[in-house]
Amino acid sequence: MVSGKMPAMSTLALEGASTTNGPITKYARAVGGFLVLLGVLSLVPGITTNYAGMGFYSSEAQLFGLFTTSIVASAVYLGTGACCIAFSTSPRQGHKTVVLTGLLFIVVAVGGAGLVVNPSPPLPVNEASNWLHLVMGFLIPMGAARARAKHVEKYGVF
Repeated sequence: MVSGKMPAMSTLALEGASTTNGPITKYARAVGGFLVLLGVLSLVPGITTNYAGMGFYSSEAQLFGLFTTSIVASAVYLGTGACCIAFSTSPRQGHKTVVLTGLLFIVVAVGGAGLVVNPSPPLPVNEASNWLHLVMGFLIPMGAARARAKHVEKYGVF
């Protein structure tokens, strides 16, 4: 919107439909980059303490000496991050992907806390990891909602 005038509806639809560099797609790429970074850092000795104790699923290794990590946990971070980046090609795909990523982390947090019928957590976690997953599970979709609002404000359509 320039000078307070609304452009023609066809212009809005075209701009909104083809924005691959809008707020939502940028946000999806940023979330993906953050998750890929977490996945890579969790595989680096020194950044991950007790690296020799890292196993495929059960593990004694801790990212930054705080968050329990394993090869499976690293793969989850790398995979979800790659999906967020790959699906950031359109606003709708980017939005759906980051919302589903947030829901995935809520499921991991709830499972790690033993709040499900089967108390076996989906990933090796400790209390700090559970809090990290829970916070990410809520913040990632909240950021997606904010990016979507910015997108609608800027382009008029979603």
